[in-house]
Amino acid sequence: MNSRLILILGRCLAATLLLAVLQSAGQAQEEVKRPPLRVPEVVDSVTQFVPPGWRFEGVPREVDLNGDGRPDVAFVISNGGSGVSAAEPAIVKHVLVLALRGDDGKLHRSIVSDSAVLDSDEGGAFGDPFESLTIERGAVVIMHYGGSRDRWGYTHRYRYQGGQWMLIGLDFGNTDSINLEHYDNLDLNLTTGLAEASEKGNYEGQPKKPEISGTYYELEALPVDKAPRIDGVIAPGEWPGYTVRLNEKVQVYRNRQLWRGPDDLSAQLHAVRVEKDLFVLAEVIDNEVGAGDSVRLVTKRGQVIKPQESKLRPSAKGYVFEARYQLEDLVRVSNPGDTYAVEALQEHLGPSDKSGDLEGFQLPLAVEIVDVDGSAAPKVRSVLSTRLVGSRYNGAIRIFRAGTLVLVSDIEH
Repeated sequence: MNSRLILILGRCLAATLLLAVLQSAGQAQEEVKRPPLRVPEVVDSVTQFVPPGWRFEGVPREVDLNGDGRPDVAFVISNGGSGVSAAEPAIVKHVLVLALRGDDGKLHRSIVSDSAVLDSDEGGAFGDPFESLTIERGAVVIMHYGGSRDRWGYTHRYRYQGGQWMLIGLDFGNTDSINLEHYDNLDLNLTTGLAEASEKGNYEGQPKKPEISGTYYELEALPVDKAPRIDGVIAPGEWPGYTVRLNEKVQVYRNRQLWRGPDDLSAQLHAVRVEKDLFVLAEVIDNEVGAGDSVRLVTKRGQVIKPQESKLRPSAKGYVFEARYQLEDLVRVSNPGDTYAVEALQEHLGPSDKSGDLEGFQLPLAVEIVDVDGSAAPKVRSVLSTRLVGSRYNGAIRIFRAGTLVLVSDIEH
């Protein structure tokens, strides 16, 4: 989904919110007067989690979510809908609750999230966008659908791993309900970084695009509080989050015949974001490190982006590369001619834009690992890349704000 489309979607959601406020001046006061949401920390049964004035939205899902053999629980609680009183406002608020069963047999509150599930006024003209919460192969799956003429849908898959709830799958798409020839779809496996995308058509007044589809790899940038040191040394806990592994022949973008396997050249990629800076790490295995070897960010047009600072340090099996980039610079270079790109980034990272919670912001940049062995001619090099041969899509880096990639409780208990 391109930055202009994302910006338009964000504005549609914002306009819907504003219209709802204008239609009922007293409704904002009713929002404030909702029954307080105080979810107990430990309960004997799932019904005890629901505070007075709130209700289950659908059926609670009781299944083992953390692999310890005990049934845990996932559900959404809601408040509002009738609009007949301050205690029952017209807008339905949805809140996700996840709880784990302990050794004592009781259910222990794990997550209480307001941002993980959209409220009824955030779906546009189509109405309440929250569709369902299900469990698939131990993952909590949340589905949304909304819009008006432009219909959009989102599916988020969260799994409990490493002591936290990590986003492992993200599917979203946009369809013009009047012109079905126009759509954008993305199916993203965050565990591997593999993305499958398809699109066709365009907005009115713009040149129509033919149908295209393809695969590529995305590097997910986890927002963190402390910036990594750009010193070529990987400190414990310095690069949390996701890993994209480049270690297969299909990922060799240039001169595949020179690649001799993972011991010849392979890499593990990581990314984190600290405010307006993006940090990238590549742990590279290379059996012959040379002066021409490098790690670089590349636009779809082949432009290499120079980092603000970087460090390449040899390691036992290859080298470590760390770099810092300025986000707005990356947006400008990777979206030439798009006057909305920087504004879209700012909106996605701001606290009021829901699309930032739903999908983050994509930078269409490939990460390339360049290998020049001494036995090869100076200009002959093999290149591993998050962009795949034959794909119409460049590799990408996706920027998220806090609370999306790793669920956190965002409501006071």
